[in-house]
Amino acid sequence: MGVSDKIKEELLKEMYTNIDKMYDFMEQHYVLSDEHHDLIIRELNKLKDQFYLISTNSKLS
Repeated sequence: MGVSDKIKEELLKEMYTNIDKMYDFMEQHYVLSDEHHDLIIRELNKLKDQFYLISTNSKLS
């Protein structure tokens, strides 16, 4: 694993932490139906997947 890969890994960890904070925010501030709860998780996981793909297929600036 090269230096670039390690940097990308750390950046992804930071992004994932921020996405998890978004979930926590919604859960703390809203009474969510089961449907909305599942929707939030599904969509945030999609977002994580997209960031992963972008990160692995892009060079660092």
